[in-house]
Amino acid sequence: MRGPVGELADVAAAVPGVARLTTVLGSRPLKVEHHDDPPGRHIEVQLAVAPGHHPLEVARAVRTALADAATTDTPGPVTVAVLITETTA
Repeated sequence: MRGPVGELADVAAAVPGVARLTTVLGSRPLKVEHHDDPPGRHIEVQLAVAPGHHPLEVARAVRTALADAATTDTPGPVTVAVLITETTA
C-alpha cells in the first residue's frame, strides 16, 4: 500500500504484538473512510496477534496508534475499529 493509507498500515504493523495485517474480510487490511457531515475519519484494520501478546491489549494499542497518526490532518474526530482475525500460537 502507498500514500497515507500505506503509512497508516505501517503504523499499525509496527505496534508490538501485531504479527501481520490480514485480509480476511475484503481485499485490503486497512480501510479509511472520510466523512464530511460531520467531518471526521473512520479507520478499520484487520490483523493477526503475535504469540505471547494479549489480543485486547494489542487492539487497544493499535487503536491508539492509528488515531494519533491520523488526527494530524483531519478536521474532525478519528474513530478506529480493530478486527483481530487470528491469534498465532
